[in-house]
Parts: sequence; structure tokens; C-alpha cells
Amino acid sequence: MCRITADFKDNEKKLGAFMQEKMAQLFMETGAIAIEKGPPGTMGPSTHAYGGTRMGDNRETNVADRWGFAHEVPNLGILGASVMGTSGAHNPTLTAQALAWRTAEHLAQNWNAIAKG
Repeated sequence: MCRITADFKDNEKKLGAFMQEKMAQLFMETGAIAIEKGPPGTMGPSTHAYGGTRMGDNRETNVADRWGFAHEVPNLGILGASVMGTSGAHNPTLTAQALAWRTAEHLAQNWNAIAKG
């Protein structure tokens, strides 16, 4: 089980609010007619967590191999956005889904070798 606890402290909350106000001011000065602000904070409902189990060929710097299987536990496939170092400029859901399908396909095609670990 993995537990992630993330929350802003008072200073980060003040900084977030300050930046939000500056951005709102800039947007209004450049022609925005309405601004909707959310509460400053971390790990909200639209947060995409990635990068915790990055994939790559070097087992010294990456958790998973190019197929999404753990370097230290070869028959452990890691599915999800955590294998991505970062996202591009858009929602990572389709990329994460494509990587999961790719890992599953590799598992199916190499079942005998992977299942033995």
C-alpha cells in the first residue's frame, strides 16, 4: 500500500492566493470579462500524478523498463501515468491508457518469459 499526503502550509497558501490575484489582474487587463478562481491547494480532483515510477532502460535511474515492467521485479507491470516523467501539454489520460495497453500487449506476447520472473 502506498500513502501520499500532500498539502500546502500557510505560506504556500498565501503565495498561491497572491499569484492567483496577480494572474486575475493580468487577465482582466488583457481583456478577460470573467475569471473563475479555485481554492489554492494540492492534490485536487483534477490532479494527475506522474513520474514516481519512471520508465527507461537504465535500472539505476528508472523504476520500470521500456515496457512498463519493474527493473527489480521483472514480472511486475506498472500501469498508469506514474511511468511518465511528465505530461505534454494536455490531459495525460489517453497517453496513460496507451502505455497500459502497450504493457499488456507486451505481457501477452511474452507471457512465458515474464511469468517466470
